[in-house]
Amino acid sequence: MHSPTSSAFLHVKSAGVTAVLGPTNTGKTHHAIERMLSFPSGLIGLPLRLLAREVYNRVVARVGANNVALITGEEKIRPPAPAYWVSTVEAMPR
Repeated sequence: MHSPTSSAFLHVKSAGVTAVLGPTNTGKTHHAIERMLSFPSGLIGLPLRLLAREVYNRVVARVGANNVALITGEEKIRPPAPAYWVSTVEAMPR
């Protein structure tokens, strides 16, 4: 796995949003989770429902189910005051 600062990653920043782009299996999702959890709140948009569910489970294991929402086209888990949101991109809250 490449480090997030290696040339395998391309960081694109605009208006407070960061896109992390790179080849398959280079740690992009891990980097995005760690980056989001370094803040008191955040939202991560993922391209696949299964990947969103896997990321939700990883984030819940770190911060607890009361702090994480999951929103996909088929599944909605929304605690009263989540600090972190995991979503598929088409179902992202606006």
